[in-house]
Amino acid sequence: MNNKRVAFLIIGVIMLFNAVIVNGTSIINGRFPDGLMTIALTIMSFGLAYLAPHFTEKDECAQKIRERAIYISYFWCVSYVIILMLIFNPTSNIDLISFHTLTIFAVLYISTVFLNMVYYAKKY
Repeated sequence: MNNKRVAFLIIGVIMLFNAVIVNGTSIINGRFPDGLMTIALTIMSFGLAYLAPHFTEKDECAQKIRERAIYISYFWCVSYVIILMLIFNPTSNIDLISFHTLTIFAVLYISTVFLNMVYYAKKY
């Protein structure tokens, strides 16, 4: 149990440094941040490090945490879609490639799911 937690923490720290370096160089060069997905994976790794003791046991509490977090994340997902549609409508002056919009959506969704799991793990 403790080995998984340490492994997730190490992976999270490595990805955090990678995200800071990659995003920093992209922003300095005036480009879209290339390491956004790395930030989402960093949040996921730190979330899994916190959740490792909860999820090693296959009990009712772990199942409840998963179900509730995924259920609430669905509503966040719908909210993200509506907000992105309002921001990037055809009459908007903001011009992003669809790949960048999907990247933003994926980062928001992955982060939301794991942050919700951490929230509900603390709550139960």
